Amino acid sequence: DEVCVNIGYKADGIISKDEFSSDSSVDLLQEAHEGDELEVEILKINDGDGNVVLSLKNLEIRRGWKQIMDDFEAGNIVKGLGKQVVKGGMIANVYGVRAFIPASQLDNRYVEDIAEYVGKEMELKIIEVEKHRHRVVASRRAVLEAEKQKHEAEIWEMLKSHEGEIARGTVQRITDFGAFVDVAGIDGLVHVTDLAWGRVKHPRDVVSVGDQIDVLMLKVDIERKRLSLSAKQAKPRPWDL
Repeated sequence: DEVCVNIGYKADGIISKDEFSSDSSVDLLQEAHEGDELEVEILKINDGDGNVVLSLKNLEIRRGWKQIMDDFEAGNIVKGLGKQVVKGGMIANVYGVRAFIPASQLDNRYVEDIAEYVGKEMELKIIEVEKHRHRVVASRRAVLEAEKQKHEAEIWEMLKSHEGEIARGTVQRITDFGAFVDVAGIDGLVHVTDLAWGRVKHPRDVVSVGDQIDVLMLKVDIERKRLSLSAKQAKPRPWDL
């Protein structure tokens, strides 16, 4: 339950399990070994039994706060370990500091069982810090959203490089003015006038949801996030046959 440390004083220093780490489940037999050199803080010169009371945890937390502040200001991604479920979310250990993750910030979808994240290491972004209140708020959702945006940006760049070429897509939904077709994860519009060379009364007369069709990528507008497609121009013109 404690670690005895020689600090070059007339009495040995004692680190209790509570002061060894911010992780209450730490196993001292696994984490502390004879001969280890530790940087500690003196809490009390005499505990009543002649021992010096020491803390490793305090230094860990102070260093953790400094790292959290640095990463918060820089917008860096940090690693956090899910510790326990609390009202409205869960607590994660980030650099030895307790960080609150609201349930709405755990994922970009609804999380039914928050407990599934206990014991799980997560990539987080610090979104709020109140050091005077010892309060840190983190978000896993922000990391997922950033990854999603990066992935989408890469897809748009790829599509732009193939503008004017024919691609394979899947019909996602149909409206009165055309059909939306998924190409590499991006929905593009095939206007009703571009569905077929002949006159089309309604898009449903030509395509159905789930159909895989060839489309010509007419215009890839990255700035406005618009993909204009043509199904008829991906086919030979009837009068050329």
